[in-house]
Amino acid sequence: EMGRLKGALIMNYAKLPENKRPTIAMPPNEVEVKYIFTRRRSAKVMGKLAEAPSTTATDDMDEYNDADGDIANQSDKKAGYEPRKGDSVRGILVTQQNSSKVVAPEDLSTYTPLRVGSVSSRLHVPFVGKVETLRMFLNEMFRGIQESIDTSTMKDDGEEGSEEGVVTFVMHGGQVKVIAGKTTGVVTVEWDCSSVGDVIADSIVALIMHAQSSSASIRLTSQACVHKSKKPREGGEETDDPEKTTEEHLRALHSALVDQFLSVEATYEAKKGTFEIKIDAALYDGGDDKDGDGDDGALVCTAMVEFEEDSDGIAKITVESEDEKLATNVRACLHNVAAASAPIAID
Repeated sequence: EMGRLKGALIMNYAKLPENKRPTIAMPPNEVEVKYIFTRRRSAKVMGKLAEAPSTTATDDMDEYNDADGDIANQSDKKAGYEPRKGDSVRGILVTQQNSSKVVAPEDLSTYTPLRVGSVSSRLHVPFVGKVETLRMFLNEMFRGIQESIDTSTMKDDGEEGSEEGVVTFVMHGGQVKVIAGKTTGVVTVEWDCSSVGDVIADSIVALIMHAQSSSASIRLTSQACVHKSKKPREGGEETDDPEKTTEEHLRALHSALVDQFLSVEATYEAKKGTFEIKIDAALYDGGDDKDGDGDDGALVCTAMVEFEEDSDGIAKITVESEDEKLATNVRACLHNVAAASAPIAID
C-alpha cells in the first residue's frame, strides 16, 4: 500500500518542473529519518537586556581596565559596551507573528501584550484539635516560623472563633500561611503557588490531618479520668525526665553507629556517652599502621557525646582516632543523625 502511495504521488507531481518537484521517499521500517531545516531563527534583544548584557567578570575586567590598571566607572562601561559573540543573556523569549523578542521580566508589559501575574491558593482543612497541638507539630517539623495572634476575634458568649483568638503561622518568607481559630473546626492554609510553596503546603495539610489522630495530640487534648483507680506505682509518673530523654538520644546515636560500623561498644555516664568503634584496618586505605591499636589489625575510634546542663538538647561531639578517614566517617554519621532529628529549616 505504501508503495502504491509513493507511485501515485510521483505521478501526481510529474507535471511540475524537476527543480520544483518534492522529494518522495519510502524508508523501510525501524530506520532513523533525519530532516535538516536550513531556516535561521533570530530574536531581538530589547529593553534593559539590550543596554548591557551580562558577561563574565574576567571579560569585564579585561575590557574596561585602563592603562594604569584602574577600573572605569559603571557609566563608561554601559556607554562603551559592544556586544560580543558568546555573551550570555538571560530573559524571556516571546514569539508573535513570526517575530521573536528577548526581554527582561520587568519589560514584558512594555514590549509585549503579556503581563506577569501570580496565583494564590487557599485550602480549608477540617481540624478539631487545639491551637497548642497544631503549634507543637508545626514547630517540630519546620523552623523559623513567625506567629501572630489577633485577639479581636476571641470566642466570647458563643461567638464564632477561638478562645486564644486568630493565630497565624507564617513561613517561607511570608509565602505560606496557616490560620487557625478564625472558624471553629477549620484551619486555613494560604500560599503563593510555586514549586517550593506547593510542596510545603502539601506537607502542612498532611501534618494537620496527622495532628488530629496521633497519640501525642490525643494526650494533649484529652482530660483526666474521674474514675477511681489504684495508686500509681513509685516512679510510674509520666512526666518528662530530662535524664531519661538524654539517655534516649544517646541510645539512638548508638543504634545509628551500630548500623554503620557493626562493632560499637557504648558507655553511658549521666549526660555523657562514650562510643568505641572498631573496624578492620584492611577496609581503610588511609590507615598507615595496618596493625592498628586493637587486636588483629583493627582500627579504633572513640566518639564522645556530652549534653551540658540546660543546653536545650544541644550536645558536644568529640571524635578521636589515629585514622583520619575513620574519624571523618564517624563524625559525619553523628552529625547526620543530629540533623535528621532537628526541625526542617525552610527559610
